[in-house]
Amino acid sequence: MSENLFYLLTVLPALPANAGDPVQVDDALARIREESDSRLLYLADLLEVESEIERCALQFFVMGGRDFQPRLSERLPESFVETFMSFYNSREAEWLTSVYAAWFDLMIDTGRRTGSKLLCHWACWEYSLRTLLRIERMKAAGRSGADLDNALPAFMKDFSEFPDHAPLVESWKSFSEPLKAEKFLDQARIEYLRKAATQFSFSLDELIAYMLELRIHNRYARLNPDRGRKILEEVTTL
Repeated sequence: MSENLFYLLTVLPALPANAGDPVQVDDALARIREESDSRLLYLADLLEVESEIERCALQFFVMGGRDFQPRLSERLPESFVETFMSFYNSREAEWLTSVYAAWFDLMIDTGRRTGSKLLCHWACWEYSLRTLLRIERMKAAGRSGADLDNALPAFMKDFSEFPDHAPLVESWKSFSEPLKAEKFLDQARIEYLRKAATQFSFSLDELIAYMLELRIHNRYARLNPDRGRKILEEVTTL
C-alpha cells in the first residue's frame, strides 16, 4: 500500500492555496477510486455523503421536492442509512443535527479502524467548530444556546480536550456577508489540514488530509453564488 500511496500522491492534481480557486476535482476523485483500495473507497463514499446532506437540505427542505431520493453508497452502515432516511419524517433542524452527528461518528470510527489519528482529530476539530457556530447562531437569533459541553454528543466526549476555536469564531462574527464568512472559515479549515498532515510523508494521513481538503474545493466547484446562499441559510444551522 505504501508504494501505491507514493504513486497516488505524486499524480494527484495539486490543490489551490485558497478556498474557491479552481481545481480538477473530478480527476482527483477518479484517480483515488482507481486504486480500488477498500479503505479509500469507503472513505471516498463517506466524504461524498456530505454533499448528499446538502442536496437533501436544498431539494427536500428548501425546494419542497417530496420525491427526493438520496444517492448513498451500499458500503455505508445500515444504521447510518436509517438516520439519513429519517428526513422524510423529521423537522429540518433536528434532522441536520442528527445526520451530521452520525456522519462525524462514522468519521471517528473510520479513523480508529484505519489507524488515522489525523481523521479522528479532524473530526473533533471540525465538529466542535460547527457546534460553536451553531450556538452563536442560536444566540444571534435570540434563542438561548447550550454551552459546548452540553451541546456535544456522547461520542465526542471521549476526547480529553477540544480545540480552542474562540479566536476563529470571533473573527467569523466580524463578517456581515455569509458567503465571505464561510469562505474565511474554509480557508482556516484548509490551513488546519495542511498543518496537521506531514507533506511528502506519502502516508495514509497525508492522503486523507488531501481528500478532506478536496471536499472543500469540491463544494465551491459545485456552487454558484445564488445557490450557495440558499444552501448556507439551511445547512449552516449546524
